[in-house]
Amino acid sequence: MAELHIEAGWGAFDAGLYDRAMHHYAAALELATEAGDAYCQSLALNYAGLATVEHGHPNDGLKILQLGQVKMWDIPPDERRTVVGQGSRAALEACGRADSATALACLGCWDAADTELGKSRERWQPTRTDPGGDLDRPAALLELARGRLDAAESLAAASVRRWEIGSQRGRTHSGVVLATIHVRAGEPGGLRLAHGAITAVTKLRSVRARERLVPLAAALETRPSADAKELARHARQIAATRA
Repeated sequence: MAELHIEAGWGAFDAGLYDRAMHHYAAALELATEAGDAYCQSLALNYAGLATVEHGHPNDGLKILQLGQVKMWDIPPDERRTVVGQGSRAALEACGRADSATALACLGCWDAADTELGKSRERWQPTRTDPGGDLDRPAALLELARGRLDAAESLAAASVRRWEIGSQRGRTHSGVVLATIHVRAGEPGGLRLAHGAITAVTKLRSVRARERLVPLAAALETRPSADAKELARHARQIAATRA
């Protein structure tokens, strides 16, 4: 039941329904605590922390993520899951630390964010066969926020390659980030990537994916061509759609 609530919570989070997502994560945490399931407790805390960060409360989200890290000490080192989450204790910890880096960056703590990203990569490196988890995309977003476009591009491209086989949702999110970087850099293929990313988002019923189009639209609006302006208008239109 805890796993089912976690799945429902992630679906609500992806649909932009923060309160509903937190309801499911709280229920999952309670059930997992009653069952003595440290993995599900940690996963529920990780997901709740990320949702809180993206909802605009990075300080509260960071505290929840840190609670999840503490709870991971109770997970057996060799535990693996195939139903929910990233599959192993190491993967769960690495993803939690990457999300903590995002929270720290939102708080302006860049050195601490770099430290968390470094620890996440020391702990685990995903392969294309891993069902979940991506350390490159959050790192790319942090580099993009700093304006370090070359570093951001390399990380975003790695993230796109990571999802070439597997999750369409993961591939779409990473494609939007990569397109945003190329457009901001004024690369010749930026508009082509932007068009492909926008089209990919329209194929998903994901509010989170649509919200990623806002920075892409802002980047497109800085380009002088009429095609860029039209793509920006289209991206903002899609980003504003919630149905």
